[in-house]
Order: sequence, then C-alpha cells, then structure tokens
Amino acid sequence: MKHKIDSRQILKQRQNLSYHQRYELDILEISNMELQEAIQNELESNPCLEQDMSYETGHIQKEETNFELLLNYVVKEKTLSEELYDQIRWCNYSIHTDLAYFIADMLDSNGYLTYKNEELLKYFPQYDESDVEETIKVLQMMEPRGIAARSLSECLLIQLSSKEGYVVDIARHIVRDHLEEVASNHVSFLAKQMKTSLTTIQDAINLIKSLDPKPGARFSNTASYLKPDLYCYIENGEIHLELMNETYGLYLSDFPKMDRKEYRIWNRNALNLISAIKKRNQTLLKVGYAVCRFQQNYFIHSTGLKPCTMKQIADISKIHESTVSRCIAGKSLIFNDQVIPLKYFFPKGLALDSVLEIQDVIRTLIKQEDPCHPLSDESISVKLGELDYQVSRRTVAKYRENMKIASSARRKKK
Repeated sequence: MKHKIDSRQILKQRQNLSYHQRYELDILEISNMELQEAIQNELESNPCLEQDMSYETGHIQKEETNFELLLNYVVKEKTLSEELYDQIRWCNYSIHTDLAYFIADMLDSNGYLTYKNEELLKYFPQYDESDVEETIKVLQMMEPRGIAARSLSECLLIQLSSKEGYVVDIARHIVRDHLEEVASNHVSFLAKQMKTSLTTIQDAINLIKSLDPKPGARFSNTASYLKPDLYCYIENGEIHLELMNETYGLYLSDFPKMDRKEYRIWNRNALNLISAIKKRNQTLLKVGYAVCRFQQNYFIHSTGLKPCTMKQIADISKIHESTVSRCIAGKSLIFNDQVIPLKYFFPKGLALDSVLEIQDVIRTLIKQEDPCHPLSDESISVKLGELDYQVSRRTVAKYRENMKIASSARRKKK
C-alpha cells in the first residue's frame, strides 16, 4: 500500500506544531521508494520546489561511476518476493506463512537461500528445525522451480523432480555426483561410470543445460526493491554509516511566478518536505548507529546477531520506542555488498525463553478476553503480530494446548 503524503493543508497557528510533527512521522515511516514517489508528486505540483541530483550529497553519488552496482538498484516490474508472496497467500499446503514470507525476503538475487536453518531459527525461535525444513520444501515447489535451493545441485534437482524417464534419472545422477565432469565435458567418462551409451549421457547433459541455474535472476532483486537507506562500512576497525540519499537533490525555486499569498503556501509546503527529510535523516542515522553499536561484533567480527529489542535501541539512541519502530519499517542498509533490512537486526532471544515469553503473552490475552466472545487462535495470532511476535495460528494452537487451555469454543460462556 502506498502512503499518500500531502502537505497542502492550511492550518491555524496553534495547530502548526501538531501537524508538522505528524507530517515528520509520516515521512519517517515510509520506505525510501515511497519517499521518492512522494517527492515526485510534490515536484509535479509545487512550483516552489526544484530538484537537481547534482546537488545530492549522499553515498549514492559516489556510486554513479559504478555502473554494475547501480544496476542493483534498478527496480523491475515484479520482484521474486512479490511473486512468492502471491503463491504463499494462495498455497494449498499447510505452511507457516510468517516464516515463508521471511524466507522469500531472504533469498539472494539468483533465488538461492544462503542462510542455514539455525540462522533462520534465530528470527523465529517459536519454530523448530523441522518447521523450517518443511517450509523450505513447500517454497521449493513454487514457481520459478529451483528457488530456495541451498546449492546449484539442489536447484537443478528441484527442477528435475517434475520430470520422468530414463534420461531424467541419468541426469539426476549426474547432478548429484558429477557436475564437475559436465563442466569439463567428460562424456566418455560419464558413460563408462554409469554404464550407459554416449548418446544417453549427451541427452542427459543437454537436459541439464536446459535448466535454469539462476531461477531468481529473471526477477528484480528483493534488495533492489528495498531501495537501501544507509551505507555501512568498516574503516580502521570502526563502523561508519552514510545516508544513501541526503538531500534528494531538492532545493527551493528562486523566482516562481505567483501572487504572494499563493507563494507563502507553496513555499511552506516545500520547506515542510525538506525539513521532514532532514529530520528523517537524523533519526535514521541515530537509530542506524545504535543498531551498529549494539551488533558491533556482527559488523566487525562477522559473528552472529545478539537478541535485540526496540527498547534497547531506543535507550541507546535516546528516542521513543515507537519512533524506532517507525524508523526501521521498510528501511535497509548496504553492508559487504549485501542489502539487509534493518528489522532483521532485531532477533528474539533464545528459543526456550522466547517460547515461554510468547506463552505468557497468550495466557494474558486469554485472561483479558471477553468470555462471551473468546479469542480464536487466529485472532490471538493477529494480536501477537501487533506485539511484534510472528506466530502462526497453528503454533498458537500448539502452545495453547501445551498450557492446557481449552479452545475458544470450549471457553465461551453462554
């Protein structure tokens, strides 16, 4: 859903501060892509606002000579994540949708899953390894075939799984054990090894070569879709952050042709936008540095992430917790040529502690429910999501049963 940012309101003097604060929060909360759309809309209607990207002072200017890196920011019509979201939404198989959406976001530009199961569980401690593996297997059944593979061999085997025949069986054997021989074109060796004809081996190799080794490449990179906000790098053992876009090339027009009253309105709207972007930048850097300091071992020493809450980052950055939540929504940073959503630097605590914590929240929600209209497992799942716990309906039911709490139908008082 696109946010509509409209600064064209005439308010009484006593309302200005309240409106300006709300406007700044709106600008803070939207993604970089949505902000650029809002800027474009304002430029088209506001004669007091001009844009010249040569005035831009953010890190994106430094990348203009790096054509290959700039291509990573090009947004095509549909991303791989968006394609998978649609399929997850209408999936006929039992699936942990929150985990599936997360994995879809974490696939690289070629459609591969480079994260280990235990790394994914850091973000979803309410699940176990079998839940993760089951979710990955369902994703691997989706289109394009071959996505969510952990290796080239697995990617090709997924694509071969929908085919049948003797040549297909030989191709599977080659993919599992002899891909290097294919690259070296050792047809005779393969024929002897598998005790079959050269023609069969060549047919199998041709079949393998017809498969797509990079099934996600035809879509826009999820990272590109996020349009990164921050650039992070390590220099002399210290973490440095830069804004990707600082001014967006915006400035006030010198001589717009209009009467004085109209000029005051449009000029104020332009100033409001420029000021809100400046405030957004300040908050982004403040929260970004707080995240980097908290997770400094990850950035400097490539360790795993520590459990982190928004309150901890709010305390470090000395801003309200709700502002942190708005700030990280839809935002991301570039580090080591990877685009990482800011929200993924906030993993939950250890699995057991988190499960107990979630169970405690479920117990509290049920205690507070209307006994005549008790909460269903689906309603509890939604409420947990609002509290930043991504727990599926099925998992809620499992936790509820473990706590010996009856279903909503049995809890209902007549």
